[in-house]
Amino acid sequence: MTRVYWRDAVPERVPTTERPPNSADVVVIGAGFAGLSIALDLLEHRPGSRVVVLEARHAGFGASGRNAGGVLPLGVLPWLVPGSAGPHDPREMQRLLHDRIDTRMRELRDSHPAGEITRTRMRLIGGSAFLAAGLDVVADAVTASGIEVEQDATGFSLGSWTIQPAALAGSLAAGLAAAGGTLVENTPVGSVEPADDGVTVRLRGGGALRADRAVICSGAYTGGLSLPDPPSGRVIHTYMRAGAPEAVDDDLFSTAPGLGMAYWRRHRGRLLFGGLDLGGLTPGSEADALPKAHQKVDRLLARRLPAEAGTPATHRWGGPLHVTPAEVPHLARSAVTERVVYAVGFAGSGVALTLTAGPLVRDLVLGTEAADPEGVALREAMTSTIIPWRGVLGVLRRGPSKLARRLLHEGF
Repeated sequence: MTRVYWRDAVPERVPTTERPPNSADVVVIGAGFAGLSIALDLLEHRPGSRVVVLEARHAGFGASGRNAGGVLPLGVLPWLVPGSAGPHDPREMQRLLHDRIDTRMRELRDSHPAGEITRTRMRLIGGSAFLAAGLDVVADAVTASGIEVEQDATGFSLGSWTIQPAALAGSLAAGLAAAGGTLVENTPVGSVEPADDGVTVRLRGGGALRADRAVICSGAYTGGLSLPDPPSGRVIHTYMRAGAPEAVDDDLFSTAPGLGMAYWRRHRGRLLFGGLDLGGLTPGSEADALPKAHQKVDRLLARRLPAEAGTPATHRWGGPLHVTPAEVPHLARSAVTERVVYAVGFAGSGVALTLTAGPLVRDLVLGTEAADPEGVALREAMTSTIIPWRGVLGVLRRGPSKLARRLLHEGF
């Protein structure tokens, strides 16, 4: 069994033990960052509403608590390519989303200090001349969106944030209770069924809850629910390790794209290092505990940070992520019933997008009178996102010239 570092780094939170009520105005399934953020947003705009959040394990159990605690401000990577956001200008959408993420993190820093929300920089590193040249092209696209970057010989960096995921999830859960919402943990859901006057949420342990609306925020665990029209997508896994505390002061969050994508940061002197969707592994509900996966993380660590090779790990953990075909969140009402709303598929940019999810789906739950215009525009852009191959080819044409200049500058 793996040990999640973030859970050990904060005082143990006692899960809620109350039984769920028989009815609610809105039931939210999943107490990750998406479910908690959406529930809090609904209560902010409809004070007094009966909002109930049902969680199979504990708040922040899934992908929200099984990451490196980095907040990537580029929420939708396809928007770096022209023509990728349907009728919307992807550069405008990227800048709008970037600014909203930044504003949201500043708000959370002030309202949830326990979450250790810290302003930092995220650096993207190319491990070879070819990858560095590719990051030059990406940096150009980010700059064209009006987002400031700093480039160097290995890649580029941009302003970002880090968090303590377990602490922030616990603080959001406490905020939900303070706002009048109800969180019921250790209560897995079996099905969500349309009814004439709402939805019926059936619990695996027996019993049911009737609600006017249901919001599905179950991420990679969505496949375990019986739903009116389950959203498409696939499950990938992240794997991480934590080392012993060291006298090292480094607040940067680093990521190295390429085969075996790596990312790392330090927290209280510990090096936290991970790899995403490592190849050749059999997926499954306990994939985060596979010894082979964590052996691959160790090899990836030795390749990216040779000085850390062979250092013992005090914690190893991981978890599944839900990825949609377009690699953007699935934010929509069910095609079967307007009373069921999906907010899943947040994937690799999940921390940033889930924490800002409330305004993106508010109107789908509460009606158009509660709509956030910018949130609606962002959701519509996500819904229409495609990979425009003509635009990709145009971007790729710029890559060889970048590579040639870099090789001439650095030598072969």
